[in-house]
Formats: sequence, C-alpha cells, structure tokens
Amino acid sequence: MNQREFDVVVYGATGFAGTLTAEYLQDTYGGDVRWAVAGRDEAKLKRLIADLADRRPDAPAVAYLVADSQDREALDKMMVRTRAICTTVGPYAKYGAEVVASAVAQHTHYCDLTGEPQFIRRMIDAHHEEAKKAGVRIVHCAGFDSIPSDLGTYLVQKLAMERDGKPCDEVEYVVTSMKGGFSGGTLASMMNLMEEAADKDVRRVLGNPYGLCEQSGPDTKEQTGARYSEALDAWTGPFVMASINERLVRRTNELLNHRYGTDFRYGESMKTG
Repeated sequence: MNQREFDVVVYGATGFAGTLTAEYLQDTYGGDVRWAVAGRDEAKLKRLIADLADRRPDAPAVAYLVADSQDREALDKMMVRTRAICTTVGPYAKYGAEVVASAVAQHTHYCDLTGEPQFIRRMIDAHHEEAKKAGVRIVHCAGFDSIPSDLGTYLVQKLAMERDGKPCDEVEYVVTSMKGGFSGGTLASMMNLMEEAADKDVRRVLGNPYGLCEQSGPDTKEQTGARYSEALDAWTGPFVMASINERLVRRTNELLNHRYGTDFRYGESMKTG
C-alpha cells in the first residue's frame, strides 16, 4: 500500500462537501501530500482542478480519476492507485456499497461522511471481518456528524482514566450553539432513510440504541422531549444528530473492548435555555 501513487483520493470532489475537502487539502498541503480528486464527470473535475490551481499556483497540478459509484471495474482501478479513499458521495445507502466493497477488496483505507445507520450496519455485516483480516480501516461518519461525539468521549475517558484510574460511568454531550445548514446530499440522505424505514429490518436497526454493536447495554433510545440536565444546570431538548452519534460512540466502546465499561451510558441533547 505504501508504494501506491496517491496517499488519498477525494471521491465526489465536485459536490458540496467534496469541493470543501479538496480546497482544504490544496490550501493546507498543496504538494506535501500525494492526492487526487475523483468523480464521474470529467468536465466538472477539470473545472475543479483549474479552481484549485488558482488557489495555490505554487502547488503541483492536482490529478483526477473518473469512476462511477456503480462501476465496480472503474472503482477497483481507482482504489489500487491510492492508500486511502475519502468519499463524499451520498446518499451512501444508494451509492456507497460498491465503494466500500472495492476499497476492502483492494486493501485501501476508507472514510466517508455518512449519517445513515442502516448503511453502516450493512457494511459491518458485509465487510468488517474481511477488512480486519486485511488491515483495512473503514471509518464511517468522519465529519461533524460524529467526530465531536466520538473523539470528545474518547478524550474525556482518557482524562478520567489518567486522573481517577477509571472511566466515567456516563458521558453527556450537550450542544450549546450551532450554525450552518444542511447540504443537498444530507437532505437526500434523510429522504432516502425515510423511504427505507418502510423495511422492518431497517426499522429494527433504527430503533435499537445498540444497532451498530454486537452486544447490548444499559442505554435506551435517544432523548425525545424536554429534560433538565443537572450537569449543565439547564434545560435540554432533542439533538438532531443524536440518533447516529450515540450509536457510533457505543460501537467505539465495543471496538475498544469496552474500555469505557460494559455499563457505560452515553447521551446527547441540545441546550434550550
């Protein structure tokens, strides 16, 4: 893998999130990282590359690769050229399965921005063991959806174990302010999720607080109404991303062999005043 042409390929680079990712890589690293952009529309990719060149005239020209998310042969050819793939092509339940399958088969690390529990569950069932044997990392939800929740909890527990010799029994994550909006891809993912929820197996995953884990635990479903937080000394309401974030934190605990404890509880909410 270390001998491959690129360190990372941004797939779906001409979309909203993909363009932001490509611009960040160009502005921050330029030619210090071997990277490329990819997507299904060659003309759009060429326009993006021209824009990237304007941002950093001193950086080497950014390469591009053409591949459709449903074209397994094209995906495989892309995967063998890079150590890692960062895909922003959603809804992932519609367009992500072949990308994950190709990444695992070609021993390429993978990350995405999904917030779709049913898609993650399918990928766990289909590829976790194979990826583990191959030493391939599959990292879902690598964006605002879950990074503050997952890494925030990890750091809180790390500090607790260093200070007190044991992890916290419970971690509470409260969003006090937030700005920004939903991209078209996010809205499309939410619409697709509602359509898929007609399937009882999807509803089973969505209704299970441990739907991404192999074992259950003490947590119940996410907060749905008003609740007073003693830790924050304030009233809280439901947080829109809790349904995916809470499941990710519980899965991390399980993947870490329950470093936070088998009775660990985690919940998210939004401060309402």
